[in-house]
Amino acid sequence: MVWNLLKNNMNITFQRHALQNSVTHTDKNPKRKVELIWEAPADYDGHVIFNASVVRDYSTFWTGIKSAPLLVRRTATGVEYETSSKKPTTRIPYQTTISSTQRPVNPQSENQVSHPIFEGCNSIKGCFGWPSNCVASKSCRVLVTYMFKGSAYEFELFADDRVWAAAAFSDDKIMGDDSVMECAYEEDKGEVNTYVSWNDSPNPGKGNHRVESDLTVLEKSYKDKQLYCRFSKPRVSTIEGVTFDLDKHYHLFIAAGTDFKGNRLGYHQSERDLTAEKISLADIQAAKGASKILVHLHGAFMVAAWIGAASIGILLARYFKKTWVGSQLCGKDQWFAWHRVFMIFTWCLTVAGFVIIFIEIGGWSSADNPHAILGCITTGLAFIQPFMAALRPAPNTPKRPLFNWLHWLVGNLAHIFGIVSIFFAVLLPRAELPEWMNWILVGFVAFHVFMHFIFSIAGCASDRKKRVNSFPMRDMSHSRNALHSSYEKSQDSSFSCLRKFLFAIYFIGVVLLAVTLIVIVVLAPIEDTYKDVRSKLNF
Repeated sequence: MVWNLLKNNMNITFQRHALQNSVTHTDKNPKRKVELIWEAPADYDGHVIFNASVVRDYSTFWTGIKSAPLLVRRTATGVEYETSSKKPTTRIPYQTTISSTQRPVNPQSENQVSHPIFEGCNSIKGCFGWPSNCVASKSCRVLVTYMFKGSAYEFELFADDRVWAAAAFSDDKIMGDDSVMECAYEEDKGEVNTYVSWNDSPNPGKGNHRVESDLTVLEKSYKDKQLYCRFSKPRVSTIEGVTFDLDKHYHLFIAAGTDFKGNRLGYHQSERDLTAEKISLADIQAAKGASKILVHLHGAFMVAAWIGAASIGILLARYFKKTWVGSQLCGKDQWFAWHRVFMIFTWCLTVAGFVIIFIEIGGWSSADNPHAILGCITTGLAFIQPFMAALRPAPNTPKRPLFNWLHWLVGNLAHIFGIVSIFFAVLLPRAELPEWMNWILVGFVAFHVFMHFIFSIAGCASDRKKRVNSFPMRDMSHSRNALHSSYEKSQDSSFSCLRKFLFAIYFIGVVLLAVTLIVIVVLAPIEDTYKDVRSKLNF
């Protein structure tokens, strides 16, 4: 091993709890370079990292200078040394270069470590946690660590304020046909246990059942609502007829929960994540969680479509046919022109959101939730609406009333199914939405129904006034009636100013509610985002 040092004193430590695991200087003469030879102990397999301390003078020194991770493998032909670049070499000694100009982060500036599991993350062991980007700040509520040791892999599972944590290996991003490792605190037994289980195929349905365990427990605890297990697992294992070789690349799932269903894990809520790409467990690196941008776009598009655009478009078509009379946009009455704009907007957002979520999931959702079925019904009804409108009969034909009822029915059913599916979306773990979002949706429904009730009263009052004025006491001649009818058609119906005022209130209210819901969806999980912002601002 070659170290480039500025001068004077040095100390190098091999991170392994044993004697003769460090080397230091033999004299105080200035040094430009020190060459050291290290050979792995005969009984050692696993990862190695070298720690160096360098002293220039009494007031200038560096500590915590770390080498690149080194993987030691014992084979039949000798010893292999593999770096994170995955280029094994059998030469002895292993050589690397570390500059003393490397300056470690001041540990006092880091957040306090809440659990020892965070020590060595992404330096001597791989770490993957939830929420996203929590490893660096040591704030993970769910965490799995992994490292290779000899013929087995060693894992740690951690969960904060949860009674079980699990990690699974998968060939794809869909939960199903996966090998699962569990760490569970069983309150009825008063003990922590580890298990191996199998995620059933998503087709025909979601499920999980335990199988014979091949885990060797090394440490386990449940203290201050923090669950922790450390165990080893053979490199190769066969579960449900499927062979898993941990030297290969897999997507890594993590999840945690607060309850059990009989002798198996209960369904997790938002406490889940998976790696964006397949990873090698032998490679020490920061695993990145899968991007949620498509999920967030799907949710934002559907909220904008059915809470926002569709609600406004339906209201215009129902109550404003006798408002802004004589004013046109692109050759069409104002109510019709804007109704068409909002409904085209709804159609485009719905179709785009439908395509996006299928791209993200890669198939049918395995979640035990009617959201997917309701979403498909909503999309189907919305999709046929513009084609029905394009084929509508002329105003005075016998089939026009039938079209009017069908168009009204399909549109309103799509709106109802769309809003109900959003309610069910709050329960989806993948969405990571807070339960209190349901109260905002309830508020929208109450506001929507109340405003329709007020508009209906205003419409009834307008119709009543029209009937009263349609029986003049004098001048009942045909020509006079024809002139009067023509005059009425060119004027807004009664209470048009009230309708415009109510529409302004409805429009502002719906837009504010839709924007609020979109922000919650896009920033999900919103509570974690809020906490991260507060911590960065030092609140």
